[in-house]
Amino acid sequence: MSSRFLASNGPLDPGHMMRTLGIHSIPTLDIHEPAERRHTRVIAVDSGPEAVELEFAVEGVQLTCSGASTNDLDQLEAAVRAWLDLDSDLSGMQASFSPDPVLGPLVEARPWLRLVGYLNGFEAAATTILGQQVTLAAGRTFGGRFLSAYGSEGPGGLHLFPTPEAVVAQGVDTLRETIGLTKTRAGTLFLMAQVFAEKGFTGTPGIPLSRSELLALRGVGPWTADYLQMRGRSDPDAFVPGDLVARRALDRITEREAAALASSWAPYRSYAMVHLWASDAVD
Repeated sequence: MSSRFLASNGPLDPGHMMRTLGIHSIPTLDIHEPAERRHTRVIAVDSGPEAVELEFAVEGVQLTCSGASTNDLDQLEAAVRAWLDLDSDLSGMQASFSPDPVLGPLVEARPWLRLVGYLNGFEAAATTILGQQVTLAAGRTFGGRFLSAYGSEGPGGLHLFPTPEAVVAQGVDTLRETIGLTKTRAGTLFLMAQVFAEKGFTGTPGIPLSRSELLALRGVGPWTADYLQMRGRSDPDAFVPGDLVARRALDRITEREAAALASSWAPYRSYAMVHLWASDAVD
């Protein structure tokens, strides 16, 4: 076994980190153990896929895997740091939000909330489409079917997230029938897979499309494009004014009002979203 402690740049909020990972976890993609503050999933490195166990503490994250070389550990550390936002200095955000009547109390109560992203850009795009206009539980169910149909087996009984090419190869009708999606939703996901494949996506973090390119895809609206800018691209200044949970936390204001209010939160609007989500008790 190999292990390395990943110290964060300032404290973590382990409870929030685990909750964020938990509500988006997919059977056989992740093993989520909230009582132990432990989360396991497969991460690809040069020597092949590694099942990586992460244990969360206030000071950082303990990374454990089997048989990884020093080079593998370096790659795994870099991936986890980017995924979990471990290197960001939150002091600027904290100082900026401190006098704000909405965000000031939220940041004072929980100052160390971080912007958790995705390890895989296609995972970000595909699971976001699968989760559109359904509950979190339904989104996880669709994600599990998608993984079972198109994913490949990895170590530790886990799977690697499907590649865009695997989706494209079987056609849109198979996608719709296998996952149980509507014709429109299946078409959007298939189109997204085609674009990722055309751009030569290699399973790395990040979305290889700009916001305008996302909006040009049939079935992708502003909420999806904004959400992917935020969590798919890990853009610290993205905002999702159409998000119902955020607007509920803002006393159910309109989308236009939310966008106007958020303009004063630049350049940390993604962190404003994180705090608004965390303040809402309803998943």
